[in-house]
Parts: sequence; structure tokens; C-alpha cells
Amino acid sequence: MDTLIETLQILVLTVVVSLTLFSPAQAATYQTYVIHTYGGSALLPAVRQQLNASHDGGTVATYQDKLVLNTTPTNYKAVQQLLTQIDGQPQALMVSIKVSNNSSAQSNINQGRVIISNRGIQGAGIINQSNNQQQNNSLYQVQTLSGSAASISTGTLWSLTQNYNDNYYSSYNRPSGQIIIQQQILLPTTQGIQVKPRLLPNGQVEVNLAQVEEKLVSANSSYNQNSPNRNGYSNNAINRQSLNSTIIVSRGQWVNIGQILQNAQNQSSNYGGNSTSSANNSTPIWLLVQ
Repeated sequence: MDTLIETLQILVLTVVVSLTLFSPAQAATYQTYVIHTYGGSALLPAVRQQLNASHDGGTVATYQDKLVLNTTPTNYKAVQQLLTQIDGQPQALMVSIKVSNNSSAQSNINQGRVIISNRGIQGAGIINQSNNQQQNNSLYQVQTLSGSAASISTGTLWSLTQNYNDNYYSSYNRPSGQIIIQQQILLPTTQGIQVKPRLLPNGQVEVNLAQVEEKLVSANSSYNQNSPNRNGYSNNAINRQSLNSTIIVSRGQWVNIGQILQNAQNQSSNYGGNSTSSANNSTPIWLLVQ
């Protein structure tokens, strides 16, 4: 019995020693390295792939724009060589926003005239109809570095349709429209959207479109239909929305990211005549990164 126990102990010890000798984690001498980079977290997938493909392995994490490696000196040198190929000073990118106005307007004018004379009562009428269509492009450009955000306000987007507004809405109230980015309606504020382009190793551009907006609205606002409470005070509320969408675009290629919708009608009448006017404006928003 003692012989059997002794034999089992020797077998267990042999297995433990074997695992210790052939374990990469124990055989390799790990050290911690901190590497300053331009790409930061964007480099993680490539560096992890490099470490996982190596014999000794290792781990990588980010702190701000730095890579923190826990690996062998050999892998550290391999990662440094990889970074010389994929990590460099961020390039300047030009982000262009174009609003293409496809507008139409229609007006009807009906005028009547009644003449009473010794010949009797005579009537005359004038009907005037007109249709007008217009197309124009307005361009806005902002320069930023790859990986850095640029802000485009809703006021800027509205100003790109200014030519259309001056032509059709000068004689009556301009309509309230909607700015739709990636199928989401933006709040009517000046904060706008944040455009963050990042140049990918394959030459394409990853563009992140974001808006986080919090706006205090009162009870009589069109965005808050709550009635005053029993104490007579308005029930204010915070209207919050967030937009976070990422698209991959080819450098130098226009891509549609949304649209601006506007429509208005105007009707007036007086003695002897009346007039009606209507205008519709559909303005696609295009984005270009160069």
C-alpha cells in the first residue's frame, strides 16, 4: 500500500514539473512596457493580433493615447516594428458638407372685377398660375485631424439653405423644418452634430456622427405638452436625445447622411381676389472626406 501511494506521488510530481517546464507563461519573462502612440485604442486590434500570433503571447491595454504591454522583450520589439508601419502622425482631413436644394414652388392668383354701367352688370376674371423649380448646392468645409472631432452646428446646416429661403419665404413667415441625420431628427439647437473622421489602414475613412443634446423645455413648448400643475407653475422638463452612428466611406466620395425638410403654405384674400402659395423644399445632406 505504501508503495502504491509513493508511486502516485511521484506521478503527480512529474506532471506538475512537466507543466511548469512547458508553460509559456512561466518560460517567458514578462515585462511591462509603455508606448506613446498617435492612434491609441484604434491600434488595439492589430497589436492584439500580433501578440496572439506569437509564441509567448502577452496582453495590451490603453491609457489615454498610450499602449501598455505586458509581454516579452522579443514581442515588444515586434510590436514596435508593427507600430512603425501602422501608427503615424495623424493626417489632416477636410470634411465637406453639401446641401443640395431640390425646391419647388407653386402660386395661384385669382382676381375678379365687377363693372356696373348703363349696359348692365359685366364681370371679368383673371387666373394666374405659376410653377417654379430650383436646384442649387451650398458647401461648408472644416478641417480636422484624423481621430479628432469637428463640430457642425444646426445653424450652419440651416444657412446652407439660405438661398432657397430668400427666394421663396421673404413675403411670409419662413417655415419650421426638420434636420434629419441618419434617419434621426435633430433638436432645433445650435449645437448640431459632431463629425469625427478616422483614416483606416486600407485608405477608407471611418466617420462617427454624434449628438448628445439636453434642452430644458417649458410646458407651453411644442416639445412638452404638459399642462401647468395645480400650484399654477409650469411643468418644465428636460428633452434629451443622442445620436451615435458610424459609417465607412471612401476618401473623396460624396455620401448622403441625411436631409432637411421644409414646407410652407400661404393664403390671402381681399375684395375681388385671392391668392395661394405653397413651397416644398427637400434638401439632401452630403458628406465628403478628403
